[in-house]
Amino acid sequence: ISRVMAIARQTVSTSDSLEDFSTSFAARLNAMANAQDMLTRSHWQRADLHELLSRELEQVFGRLIGQDKASGPDISLDERTTQALGLTFHELATNALKYGGITEENADLTIRWVVEPAGDSEKLVLDWEETSATPIDDSGKRSFGSRLIDANIRGELGGVIERDFRKSGLAVRMIIPIRSGAISTGRGGKGKRKPRKPKTARARTRAGQSVGS
Repeated sequence: ISRVMAIARQTVSTSDSLEDFSTSFAARLNAMANAQDMLTRSHWQRADLHELLSRELEQVFGRLIGQDKASGPDISLDERTTQALGLTFHELATNALKYGGITEENADLTIRWVVEPAGDSEKLVLDWEETSATPIDDSGKRSFGSRLIDANIRGELGGVIERDFRKSGLAVRMIIPIRSGAISTGRGGKGKRKPRKPKTARARTRAGQSVGS
């Protein structure tokens, strides 16, 4: 509730009209609802990273952006990470639609993620790359959506976010430390799960790789 109220206050302060507030706030609530719905449907309160991305992209772009834009190993996220990344993906997609012209001709979007070693632990590295028909201007001014992204990645997840404004578009890299809470369930070529064979009793005793909050 406190997060919803904070987002409502910030959305009000950055909206030019009641209609603008209603549209922006409803979209952010839907992003949170998508994440919560995925968690609710899971017996273990987990959400799949590829599915979360796909749902948030579809909410913003409709069918104009295909699921094949996202690729990486299968990652299962805990509740905290799911909510933070769900809002982050929503804000990134909204900015890409508004300022990047992603749905225009000669524009494109790709999202890739990998798990990399980080000293004695590991980190999730996620790259969001926009190819735009026209250059994206970096005025140095951060909108509420951009500040919300930073708060989720840096504040909520203790990660790092880097933005690179190129002539060809925007590249965003998010680096999130892996802790106990979310589980990497395997590696898929395009982030799509393959049918799994029934596990043997011995296989079920093996511990999985842990990632999360």
